[in-house]
Amino acid sequence: MRAVRLHGKEDIRIDDVADVAPGPGQVRVAPAHNGICGSDLHMYFQGTFQADRGPIVLGHEFAGIVDAVGDGVTSVAVGTPVTVRPFHRCGTCYRCEQGMTHLCKPLSCVGCGAEGGGLAEHVVLPEHMVFALPDGVSLEQGALVEPMAVSYQGILRAGITPEANSVIFGAGPIGIGTFLGLRALGHDGVVVVEPSPVRRAAIEALGAATVLDPAVHDVPAEVRARTGGRGADVAFECAGVTASFHAGIGSLAARGRLVIVAVYEDLVTWHPNQLMMDELEVRTALAYEPGAFEAVLDLMARGHYRPDGWVEHIPLDAVVDEGFLPLRRGERLKVLVDVTP
Repeated sequence: MRAVRLHGKEDIRIDDVADVAPGPGQVRVAPAHNGICGSDLHMYFQGTFQADRGPIVLGHEFAGIVDAVGDGVTSVAVGTPVTVRPFHRCGTCYRCEQGMTHLCKPLSCVGCGAEGGGLAEHVVLPEHMVFALPDGVSLEQGALVEPMAVSYQGILRAGITPEANSVIFGAGPIGIGTFLGLRALGHDGVVVVEPSPVRRAAIEALGAATVLDPAVHDVPAEVRARTGGRGADVAFECAGVTASFHAGIGSLAARGRLVIVAVYEDLVTWHPNQLMMDELEVRTALAYEPGAFEAVLDLMARGHYRPDGWVEHIPLDAVVDEGFLPLRRGERLKVLVDVTP
């Protein structure tokens, strides 16, 4: 079968590899669509790759059709459209026992070094990773559940209340997912900050009423002006750059929270007194806790997280030239690779 494999920094190849078959308790999925994630970009461009593993199949945001099941599988059958929650868990460590299975160490994720990946014609998975798509949820949307759950985890970590003021830094896929998640939960009037005109236009088309260009606006001052001088209760940092980190802190109300959902490539220098003087909090969100993935899937079934206007499709053979490279340049928002023609 064909599979997109990372061999090293900026070295992706479409290889012919041995096909796979499910064992007991396993499900084989034929991926239809697989999203390219910021984590994939980091692995490709930054060399976040352990050479002693050998080439790894990429792809952890995907949906497809079940085409074989192993003995004992009862939750899905051959022909079922499914989405995949790609994180492994041991089930026995302290974190797993406390319900923090998403923080199980060492972190192991299909398509990020663990065996298999969505950018292949077949992938074999434990049954617990596979979720049948509800009626009305397309395979295209199914490939978006994983990144939207990442955004949803940020919302959960924020502990946001119905009356809270919030600001989102970054209108890439995670920022868009945060906006769509907040709206699905009834939060209106969210301020979005984004330097790219393409991304500003996209999130405006999705219904964001206030979208600020940080090259034009003094964002903290603008946020305070729009909140009666108090500032935002929550700032979601979905950009992963120093400027948005500092602007996020500067935009907060007393006892506000900065929630970091982005992955950073560079160090950020800041002084703890910036937090102490207003009793601010910095929280982080990694992957998603039990229930978040299912919550997003349920919201999709109720009509939220539509892909119109911000999701593009490319063929498997164009994964680098039409996927990784333009995403790195900020020319595209969300790219789904059509694994099955």
